[in-house]
Amino acid sequence: MTAYAIVLLIALGAQDEVKSPLAPAEEAKHFVLEPGYRIELVASDPEIQSPVALAFDEDGRLYVVEMIDYPNPVKGQPPLGRIKLLEDADGDGRYEKSSVFATRLLLGNGVLPWKGGVIATAQGEILYLKDTDGDGKADAREVLFEGFAPLNPQQRMSHPNLGIDNWIYVCNGARGGKVRKPGSADVLDLNGVDFRFSPLRGRQETVEGFGQFGLAFDDWGRRFVCTNRNHLVHLPMPSRYFGRNPFLAPPSPRGDNQGLGGAARVFPLTRHRTLASSHSGTFTASCSIQLWGDSSFTCEPTGNLVHQEVLTPSGATFTGKPPRDGVEFLASRDPWFRPVFLAHGPDGSLYVADFYRSEVEHPDWVPQELRHRYDFEGRKDLGRIWRIIPPKGATAWKVPQFGKASVEDLVRLLGSPHRWPRMTAHRLLLERQDPACVAPIRAALAAAEPFARAHALSLLEGLQALAADDVLPLLADLNPRVRETAARLAETWALSSAPIQEKLLALSGDPDGRVRFQAALALGAWEDARTLPALAKIGEAGANDSWTRLAVESAVAKRSGTLAELVKDWTLLRELAAIAGARQDAEEISALLAGAAARDARAQMAILNGIADGLSRRNAQLGAFLESKPEARQTAGKLLAQAAAIAEDRARDAGERQDAIRLLIHLPWAAAQAPLARLFLEDPRQEIRIAAVAALSAHKAPEVAEVLLKPWKTAMPALKREILEALSRRPERIQNLLSEVEAGRIAPGELSAIASRLTGHAQPEIRDRARKLIQQGGAGERKTVVDQYKKALSLKGDAPRGKAVFQKTCASCHRVADLGTNVGPDISDTLGKTPEVLLQSILDPSAAIDANYVNYIVKTKSGNVLTGFVSVQTESSITLTRGENQQDVVLRQDIEEMKSSGLSLMPEGLEKNITVEDMADLLVFLKTW
Repeated sequence: MTAYAIVLLIALGAQDEVKSPLAPAEEAKHFVLEPGYRIELVASDPEIQSPVALAFDEDGRLYVVEMIDYPNPVKGQPPLGRIKLLEDADGDGRYEKSSVFATRLLLGNGVLPWKGGVIATAQGEILYLKDTDGDGKADAREVLFEGFAPLNPQQRMSHPNLGIDNWIYVCNGARGGKVRKPGSADVLDLNGVDFRFSPLRGRQETVEGFGQFGLAFDDWGRRFVCTNRNHLVHLPMPSRYFGRNPFLAPPSPRGDNQGLGGAARVFPLTRHRTLASSHSGTFTASCSIQLWGDSSFTCEPTGNLVHQEVLTPSGATFTGKPPRDGVEFLASRDPWFRPVFLAHGPDGSLYVADFYRSEVEHPDWVPQELRHRYDFEGRKDLGRIWRIIPPKGATAWKVPQFGKASVEDLVRLLGSPHRWPRMTAHRLLLERQDPACVAPIRAALAAAEPFARAHALSLLEGLQALAADDVLPLLADLNPRVRETAARLAETWALSSAPIQEKLLALSGDPDGRVRFQAALALGAWEDARTLPALAKIGEAGANDSWTRLAVESAVAKRSGTLAELVKDWTLLRELAAIAGARQDAEEISALLAGAAARDARAQMAILNGIADGLSRRNAQLGAFLESKPEARQTAGKLLAQAAAIAEDRARDAGERQDAIRLLIHLPWAAAQAPLARLFLEDPRQEIRIAAVAALSAHKAPEVAEVLLKPWKTAMPALKREILEALSRRPERIQNLLSEVEAGRIAPGELSAIASRLTGHAQPEIRDRARKLIQQGGAGERKTVVDQYKKALSLKGDAPRGKAVFQKTCASCHRVADLGTNVGPDISDTLGKTPEVLLQSILDPSAAIDANYVNYIVKTKSGNVLTGFVSVQTESSITLTRGENQQDVVLRQDIEEMKSSGLSLMPEGLEKNITVEDMADLLVFLKTW
């Protein structure tokens, strides 16, 4: 299909858009499905209404969660959400019999069959529901866990899902919570992480994440999640591996636009209406990811489509690409088609829950003045479930009867080519916890089907019957996914079994990148010199893959310097040197520097930069370290001198210059002062001057404050913010800053970004002095300011002038009309907000703060004070992000105190720099760009 034909098809589809709900047979005529596939109706209204999740039990009965009370449950009234139980009585593939299994589920959104009942998610709780008297209705109701944040229904935990590793996983939902078993004092904080539990072993814990409204596993148990903007996030490395190396500062998949699929293009056949212009033509409400064959599939209900990505292995993870450009796997010209959930079925088909509503947007995200355009409460009585049948591979529909299957029959199902029979058999065998199951499962370790061998390994572990002798032969299995599974489970014996150790070492040369990755994770449990050549081999082979490097680095908390001696890749070398620097072991660092002398200049620079990076995480300087080590100082001296020359060479790439500037932190002040001052005061590039601020700030010399304050009158806003940040980190520099305010060279209003830090400072003399200089705000003052600026609403503003105001005042944290940086919340929905709402948001930013962007204040043990919102959180570190996307990585072990300011990242007091006329211009720009 040509690009012109695709555009024409989309245009025609938009012109012919359906205005009213259709009967299922008519709706089906509007589907455009990938060629070769077929779509069939499985169930529809009136048997089901507003379906948002579904799951088949072992006998083919279909549990369907109905979120009838979306979006606005009636306060004081019983919840309308429920779970329906559907049955195909005549075996024709159409579920014509429907009964209510459970009621009073407030905004229920997930269901998983378990031990004759279901595990369900609803209103901040994970429930267990079961029919104990055979009447088809759940009469037993137990709260398994509580404390998930019960906020907007689009941002709640969901998707209970059993993994091949025998744990049940649950999405975070974006708002987390303080989770515990009822009556227990043990609480898990779900801020920025997902959750898993084992009901058979009574265990629960946080896991890497997070998923917002989608969580699934591929055929081999690898976990994927999605967020609103990112339809495909692979989570290849469990967080416990980061925990074993406290000196490692790894990345996090937390953000909405990271990883494989962030803000990918979609091609709807309907008008793709969103409330944020930056979301137009991209994912804005991705949900319910599912893996099927070699592809991922994700629902996009606002675009009335299901998106496909073909996955190609790449190191420890994947790359993804749609099979055809500009065309979706399933799209509809009917805007009422709202795919919100995908599930595997007994026949190998993919099942789609169709919410079938005119609206799926929640009123919380719609400006008050636009809500009249939405029929939020209309036609909640509709809903459909569809079956997508692949060109080949699916089996003829037949109602399964696994509930009474023998152990032998269930074990045979572990080798099924289809996911649902395998996982259902896996679940039933796991639930039984019967010693009589062990022998038949162990026999499946020699089965012809690779799936059966992998499941058998995991099931033996789940039955607490796995032995080293079970794992050993499968470490050399012909199938790489079986070897990967075996390597994951072999970690238990990495310290105690010589045969297992030998096999794990051998996997360092495995042709499969994922097997090598898993071997590195397992070898990290065995601190032995024999692992280092193997880890080096794995690291070099996977040096282009950040996850493989992280797996290797997690294994050498105390041996990174020794491993670096065996490594040639510059990126891996620098990261290993950073671990050594963060560990601050003098012998290890000296040995690294001594070994660098025999390497080429690029490797030497990688080692020096790495050590400097690691030391800086601990608020230490390479220069100070070198002062105490004459032999090391001599080795590094030439490189540091070379760094100064590179930093001032304006013909070089900005990134290379910034790297060199970072090294100037570690020169003695006498050598660093002149080049850093020139870079800061004279360089024409803003990013170079900002990098110079950070380097200057790291030096403790008293002259630093004077240098930083020199260009205040002429500095651009972004540079001023960095100057303030640098000055506010040390008490003596704060005094210099306050003296400038007292002298009238800096206006008190210009300190708004750091005002709360100064007026709440731990040292009384600073706190009192700052309070005298800075007028304290508050709700009353904010209201007065807003009232004063309401005059701007009646003025005729000028959009071009408003653009200049935005660029000067807002662009360091926000992006609109291709201007600025997206650091804070996305504000590209300004077109849909009234001028009154915009005025309130600008002048009183903390009145309706997004919890993800609350400003935190972190005090380190060395006395530094850092601020920003927490953009990355791992077991070993946090990352604070502030304006211009500037970041600080802080190791948890170095944090003395961390607290939220309770205020938005966006400072109050912008009126100090914006006149009423400026505000009128800015509002016009935000409303018309």
